Amino acid sequence: MRVIIIISIMVIFFGCKTKTKLKNIETELTLVINQDIAFNRQFDTRRIFSLNEKFPEYYNKQLELSKFKKDDSIIISTLYTDYRKFYFEMYQKGYLNRDEFIKKNIDSTIEIKKPEQKLLLTAIKFTKTKQVIIVDDNNNSDFSDDNPIYFDNNFRIDADDSLAIRNIPLINFNYWNFKDSQINNFKRKAIVYPSLNDYQFSYSNNDILKKSRLIIKLKDYWSGSLEVDKQKYNIAIQGYYNSWLTVLIKPDSLKFNKNDFTVNGNFEYRIKDSIKLANKIYVIDSITNNVSKLILRVTNKKEIYGFRTGQTINNLKIVDLNGDETKLYIFSKNKKYTLLDFWGTWCKPCKDAIPELKSFYSKNAKNVNLLSISYDKEVTKVKDFVHENDMKWNHFFVKRSRMGAGIIRDLNIKYYPTLILIDSNNKIVYRGSGTSALKEINDIILNN
Repeated sequence: MRVIIIISIMVIFFGCKTKTKLKNIETELTLVINQDIAFNRQFDTRRIFSLNEKFPEYYNKQLELSKFKKDDSIIISTLYTDYRKFYFEMYQKGYLNRDEFIKKNIDSTIEIKKPEQKLLLTAIKFTKTKQVIIVDDNNNSDFSDDNPIYFDNNFRIDADDSLAIRNIPLINFNYWNFKDSQINNFKRKAIVYPSLNDYQFSYSNNDILKKSRLIIKLKDYWSGSLEVDKQKYNIAIQGYYNSWLTVLIKPDSLKFNKNDFTVNGNFEYRIKDSIKLANKIYVIDSITNNVSKLILRVTNKKEIYGFRTGQTINNLKIVDLNGDETKLYIFSKNKKYTLLDFWGTWCKPCKDAIPELKSFYSKNAKNVNLLSISYDKEVTKVKDFVHENDMKWNHFFVKRSRMGAGIIRDLNIKYYPTLILIDSNNKIVYRGSGTSALKEINDIILNN
């Protein structure tokens, strides 16, 4: 009888142990000031500009309400964070006619449920040597209680994320987002600075519009942490609201890059992406609408095929310059490393890097496969360029398209040149972009 009881207890104990399920992870998020992380500019910057060309009557009303003197030559720039609500209000106030409003395909029954649009207004004035901007960060349409920020007149020509930009005073940036029939209010910190040539602006001959060009850059982000099997991870989330966010997750033993967001791309995820944490695979399930909580869901996946450092690359199809198809693993199995070089004949930095690439290949050909994958419109142009520049290694071609295609899409190639080093087990050892990437790859090969 005692034997039966002992066996029963052992069965219950070990049975429970094998059936233990991993739990989903819920992590709290809080806003913190950003001093250490370079984020993709798609997520932390927006353009601000004058409405004098789109809505001249409304713009004149803004000037009137600003209470500046007429001889001050003031320009008003406007940021609206909800496109549909803004155009609905322009229609309601008579600044947009019915036909133009209908073309916008905006559902009035939804827009009427939203509160009034919070506009961030900025007054701009030029002196002989300075450009002065005054941000109405308390949203009261009165610039007299806001502090002016001074820039040299040529700052807007050369503006970038430099030390000068990092020293710009922080402003309060308050806005709301409407999702799932709920309003979520956000109180953020940001900087505003002039930028004439930022890629976000379209070409214009309108002098007021060009002088009005500003960039707003978020200077905080949502921070969190989690732990899986005693391994700790840091979380950094950037964006304006739930539907447009980038999620960075890294082991706390590593550091986020302060200057190059492409390096941080190795830690970058989107909602529904899979992620490996301490040899367990989760799916980034969701982020609450007010961005206060991140939820990771357990999955039964055994391996992740992806494009980030540490992940296994899939056996992707590639097409050579003669149109013949092959698979990536054919190359990676016969040498210690395979280097994928994503470039284009249209890309000046790519072409400038060719002498270094040739030198690298001559030194490492025994241990490294070099596969250059050109993203171009015409394969004949690539063939001629390769021949003229004596590029004696494997070459492949992807026809250039707006959304990317094939291996370009699958490996999330956005910057050129991009270099990806994989080992003989098809694991990504390194991924980088720019002039320093090849030097870092050289160091990896020498030290292993």
